[in-house]
Amino acid sequence: MSGYPKSPKPADNKDGFFPLTLGRKKKQKEVSDLEQEGRDAIDGSTGSMDYDPSNFHLEENEERTMIDKISLEDPKVKELQKVLTEWINNVLVEQRIIVKDIQEDLFDGQVLQKLLEKLGDIKLQVPEVTQTDQGQKDKLNAVLEKVSEKLNGWDESKWSVDSIHSKNLISILHLLVALAIHFRAPIRMPEKVCMKVVVITKRDGKLDHKMVNVEVTSTLEEMTGGRFERDAFDTLFDHAPDKLSLVKRLLIEFANRHLEKVNLTVTDLDTQFADGVYLILLMGLLEGYFVPLHSFSLTPETFEDKVHNLHFAFELMQDAGLPKPKARPEDVANCELKSTLRVLYNLFTKYKKL
Repeated sequence: MSGYPKSPKPADNKDGFFPLTLGRKKKQKEVSDLEQEGRDAIDGSTGSMDYDPSNFHLEENEERTMIDKISLEDPKVKELQKVLTEWINNVLVEQRIIVKDIQEDLFDGQVLQKLLEKLGDIKLQVPEVTQTDQGQKDKLNAVLEKVSEKLNGWDESKWSVDSIHSKNLISILHLLVALAIHFRAPIRMPEKVCMKVVVITKRDGKLDHKMVNVEVTSTLEEMTGGRFERDAFDTLFDHAPDKLSLVKRLLIEFANRHLEKVNLTVTDLDTQFADGVYLILLMGLLEGYFVPLHSFSLTPETFEDKVHNLHFAFELMQDAGLPKPKARPEDVANCELKSTLRVLYNLFTKYKKL
């Protein structure tokens, strides 16, 4: 990108987080208060069971488990399912396979077969389509045997043919997390995802129950081998989600201050940067050059087009001396808000005084 003319570099600012110059006529106190709240948001963001045991008809010493309903509503559990679903869809995009629900779409082994074949660059000798329960279990058994071969050393007691086929969410999550870690999936799974499980056992003719915590993911350091480190945005999302709208407002105002020069306006930070177009144009405006339209897709239609645009935007950022973004282009293209915030904050830090 060195062929583009560059504007003089703005001086580094040492005032800390979000000393925002709005470029509009606002009262100084209002601006100061907003800046302080934004700085505090980034820097300082410091069970019940719904079941009736009498409904369970168990044989003596038989055990049954169920997930506590509160765990199913846990934001981290939902985020993990979303991240893993998007990862599977990205891996299998060329095969036009779309997973919407990992319990309903993975239990028969068909998607798991395709996922393992793609990740491991192998071909499993199993029937392509199986309709009967036994046929599905045979396919699952073949897939899980190959998983065992590939994931040597993993605790495979966390999943089985029967648990996957019965759509056990925890078993499916355990399996997908193990595959993602082993094959170094370029995704950022939430840390320390735990789910509460009710274990019901019949002993001496009576039903006993206990609550057990099951850890599905560990720390980022353990899962990624240090490829990702926690940052201020992880802390913001985990401990001060109420400050999120404030941070989004600050970054939107920063982007609009420049994009309005070409009659563009950001109203939805969650989605409007996902195709890379606004980021590319914003980089040109910030660095003072025109980005040739043939260099990127102005109206990207496919996911691949969006990712290509975002890769190009990241190149422009690095050519301008910015550090390589922690986020991946694929994450921004998937409207992963935390990744979008990280990218925009990098720009804000360097160009906030323009």
